[in-house]
Amino acid sequence: MLEFLINAAKKEKLAHGYLFYGGTIEEMKNAALGLANFLKTDPFDVLYIIPLEDKKEISIDQIRAAKKHLSLSPYNSFYKFAIIDKAETMTQEASDALLKTLEEPQGNTILILITPAPDLLPKTIISRLQEIRFKPISLNKISKNFINAEHIDILKRPLNDIFKYIEKITKENKENKENNSEIFSILDSWLFWFRERMLNDNEYVVTVKEIQKTKDLISNTNINQRLALENLVLCINNY
Repeated sequence: MLEFLINAAKKEKLAHGYLFYGGTIEEMKNAALGLANFLKTDPFDVLYIIPLEDKKEISIDQIRAAKKHLSLSPYNSFYKFAIIDKAETMTQEASDALLKTLEEPQGNTILILITPAPDLLPKTIISRLQEIRFKPISLNKISKNFINAEHIDILKRPLNDIFKYIEKITKENKENKENNSEIFSILDSWLFWFRERMLNDNEYVVTVKEIQKTKDLISNTNINQRLALENLVLCINNY
C-alpha cells in the first residue's frame, strides 16, 4: 500500500484524508509514517495520536490538538501530517470535532485514520476519506478487542431483566451527561459477536444490520436511547 501512496504522491494526486483498515496496526502505522518520510516531512510536522496511556478513548482535546497542528504552517516541510491510530476509540465529541476538520481541509495537510474496525466509525467521517484497504487479518483476532463477555451475557437474560438493565444504563448516561461510551461498548460487543456467527449462518445478517443501524442513530441523532435499545433487543430476539 505504501507503493500505491508513493505513486499517488508522484502524480500529485494525494488526498487530504485517508482511512487505513484491514491490516495489522503496525503495518498501517508504518505505511502512514513511510508516506510522511517519502515526502521528507519534518518530525515536527507529523502529529501521531493514540489513546493516552491511562485512557481507553481518544478525547476531543486530542482532536482539537490535531486541528490546531494542521492549521499551522509547516515547520520545515511541504506537508503537515496528523495520524490518528485506533481511530475507532474516538469519543462522540471527538468524532464531531474531527468531522468539522474534514469538511474544511487546509492547504498541504494529510490526515490519516488507522483502525482495525472501520464500521465502528461514523459514516459521515468515512464518506470524507479515501479508503485504503490493507491485506485482511482474521476477524476473530479483531473481535477479541471488542467483545466483552458481560455484554454478551446480558442478551441471555429474560427480556424484562434486559429492559431493566437498559433503563439503568440510559438513565445513568443521561444523569452524568456522558458521551455514550458504555452504550457504544455494549453495541460493539454485540456487533462483533453476531458478526462471528454470521460467517457460518447468513440469518444473522439482519441482526448485524439492525445493531449497526441503532449505533448510527444514537451517534448521529437525538433518538431516545432507551427505546432504540429496547427495539433492538426485540429485533434480536425475533431472529
